[in-house]
Amino acid sequence: MNCNMVSAVMFTRDQRSIAAFYKAVLGATVEANGAEYTVLSCAGFEFVVHQIPRDLLSPATAGEPIQRRERSALRLNFPIVDLSRARREAGRLGGGIDDEPPPWAGGDTTFYLGQDPEGNVFGLNVLA
Repeated sequence: MNCNMVSAVMFTRDQRSIAAFYKAVLGATVEANGAEYTVLSCAGFEFVVHQIPRDLLSPATAGEPIQRRERSALRLNFPIVDLSRARREAGRLGGGIDDEPPPWAGGDTTFYLGQDPEGNVFGLNVLA
């Protein structure tokens, strides 16, 4: 880990599928990979996807839809170049990206919200 670089850790129920989701949607590269974590690099940002220990996971209820978690203390925003590709990959991997910018974005059509397969909300800044 480079101490001069901003990084974040996301704890997830299924580290492998969530890491694959962000790798595909963001066009990130895998910097390191282990049984319990994946380190992704995206435009100078280090994003660690870490498995929640199995003994700490609450049982999931089969067939229950994933709840979008918009009200959290932190939301990560990522730069992307190709919104269409990101949308396609997000949908293919069980998440999604909104069709319209959020109302509070004031008509800014370069910012969109999405959610990963576990309901975590992220932002995308579309680079011109």
